[in-house]
Amino acid sequence: MLKQNVNPDLSGKKITILTILSLLCFSFALANITNDTQQPGGKESIPVKTNYNKENLIPVYQYGRDNTPVPEYEFLKFPTTIMTSYYDYMPGSYNSYPLRMQTDHCNGFYITFFGQPSTTSTRRQYWAYLDSTFSLVDWGTITTNDIRQGYGGIGIHPATGDCIASWHEQEIVLGYGTTISFDDFDLIEIPGFWSFYLFIPPEAPEVNEYIWPYIDIGPSPLGDGYVRVYQRARNYTHDAFGNPCEDERIFYIDVENYNGMDLSPILELANWSEVTVFTDWRAKSIRAFQTFAIDYTTPGKVAFFGSAIWGEGDLGDMQVEEGCFVWESYDYGETWDYANLHSDGPGIHLYKVENIPQIEDPEQNILDSLEVLIFGTHYTGLFDSEGNMHVPFEQNYGYYAGEGSFYMSTVFRPQAEVVWNGQEFLYHEVPEMPGIDSFSGHSVPWEIDPLTGDTLFYDTITWSLYPGDSGLFHHNTQKQAINLENNWIAQVWVDGTHHHFAEEGTGDPNYLEHPIVYISVTSDNGETWSEPIELTDIYYPDYDFSEEITVFPYVYDQIVDLGDDWGQIYMYYMDDNSFGSFAGSEPSGENNGGQINFCSIKIHFIEQAVDPDHTNITNLSLTNYPNPFNPDKIGTTCISFSSPIPILSNHNSTIKIYNTKGQLVRTLETSAGSTPSKGFAIWDGKDSYNNDVANGIYFYKLQINNGSITKKMLVIR
Repeated sequence: MLKQNVNPDLSGKKITILTILSLLCFSFALANITNDTQQPGGKESIPVKTNYNKENLIPVYQYGRDNTPVPEYEFLKFPTTIMTSYYDYMPGSYNSYPLRMQTDHCNGFYITFFGQPSTTSTRRQYWAYLDSTFSLVDWGTITTNDIRQGYGGIGIHPATGDCIASWHEQEIVLGYGTTISFDDFDLIEIPGFWSFYLFIPPEAPEVNEYIWPYIDIGPSPLGDGYVRVYQRARNYTHDAFGNPCEDERIFYIDVENYNGMDLSPILELANWSEVTVFTDWRAKSIRAFQTFAIDYTTPGKVAFFGSAIWGEGDLGDMQVEEGCFVWESYDYGETWDYANLHSDGPGIHLYKVENIPQIEDPEQNILDSLEVLIFGTHYTGLFDSEGNMHVPFEQNYGYYAGEGSFYMSTVFRPQAEVVWNGQEFLYHEVPEMPGIDSFSGHSVPWEIDPLTGDTLFYDTITWSLYPGDSGLFHHNTQKQAINLENNWIAQVWVDGTHHHFAEEGTGDPNYLEHPIVYISVTSDNGETWSEPIELTDIYYPDYDFSEEITVFPYVYDQIVDLGDDWGQIYMYYMDDNSFGSFAGSEPSGENNGGQINFCSIKIHFIEQAVDPDHTNITNLSLTNYPNPFNPDKIGTTCISFSSPIPILSNHNSTIKIYNTKGQLVRTLETSAGSTPSKGFAIWDGKDSYNNDVANGIYFYKLQINNGSITKKMLVIR
């Protein structure tokens, strides 16, 4: 709850949505057969803008409720490059886990991604193998065929450690088909012995042309000596309304699971069984955008999660309500009964909130309430230890006008998750935000100052603002990882809030072309989330991210338990060489490539118990924003802190500013925060004599409850 010179009439100011985002929600048609990226389809897509006076607001980026502090973390493997690719778009596909770890046999990692090594070369599917220390052992293309490939997925056969891979590729006459191959790692326990692959062609050009394949490996109905391998793909064939049908074809095969097993039977199509899901939704133009997960707590249970919207066509006799849905199978995906299809409808919105920001429709009518919508489709799904399905997503505050027309905000787009607990859908903000909505009880990115009645806004943008493809849908990847035994979950996304502040002129200009990979964690299956780790921050002290443009993060779906409440996360991302996706249908970046980088970090998931009389630096959270800050342009920086025990008053907490010589510059008055354990102070860049301080590095030290912590900031004028 931070403000300076806030206009008392601010709560009456209106946030006007200037243009209408008129499109089929989450409808991504393919641009053409040679560019298989998902593009906005249906109606015209126009970027949405908002207009409100921010000059009288301090730009605040903090969540500030009952979240756990930013957890301790450190890189165990700093970012390391595999290759430079000139195809700077979604290298690991969409709803995917393109990074898998060997488990029963050996303990290395396989990665798959598609790349283009030069501006004139063919886009190909690649693999890489990393050892147990996450060091690169070998990598290359999976096949020798110089043919357009991409959007692959992988899984690991447990007993052999062999990697099973699938991708789609373009056959000149027949069009796109999917493939299946495997690396015979078990042969001499060295990667790189890829088999000749099975190509599954489409039925005919533009007839059931399945692409975007994924590989999942889980329990088999044949028992512990077997595993079931799934190859899933979506239908590219367009419906009568010009949208990809996107029904799902599932191939599955049960193979023995023992060391020395020969996986060559998977290369015979006759050995696979087939089932298709969502096929009878086509005539209704229902867009499902589904992800898939295996429930390891319930034998035989697998499920799809999606967000459905009714588009053109006959809207009667619908198979599903608009909104979130879960479709469960209890026989390992062999049958899909509509009795097991669950929806949170009717209505595409998740819930409604009070229109505190005073958002208007295009006719300048103030909306009575705002609808919270799911935005983005590049999510993954996982079941937790209690059999609940978790799916991360990006919220948006606006309203749905029907038939694919939306009015949306561009500055209130926080991270969240939907949970299906077998009975109902639950929605969690990740993490919680400063205000509480009176309608829904959910946290929201605004609040009313109880003393003045002013409205305080907290921009929260969990899309990267990375331009290309209208800059709206295509760069907000939400991924997650889990540890079932410890109830740990991590959400990973690319955030553009700092970019937005820089664009508005109220933040650090160094973030104008620097999206940041964020991670928020929970140790109670999503009941409470941490303040996010800004993983690729340009001011990370031990590694220089200042020249990186970090987008498209992908993670291994399991969090490895290191002991003592530390968990390890493995990931890769793209470090683009220019800001904007050149590979998209509306290129905005230069065609100068980007690096596929892999890394690993460890995170402390559980806060340690605290002795109230001996608070130490590991129990205190301290940060300031903006940092660096320009006092002449921005005015102040906010120093926020939290303690694991209540701060009874501001008299037992002090913040002091020091220069690099250790000289005291200023002692700041602290104020109570939004909860008893939080507080803050404001510094205007002046010393104790009201003189402007010079440019340079300054240290700020929090002393509280017999403990202290010191951080540094940079002053620029």
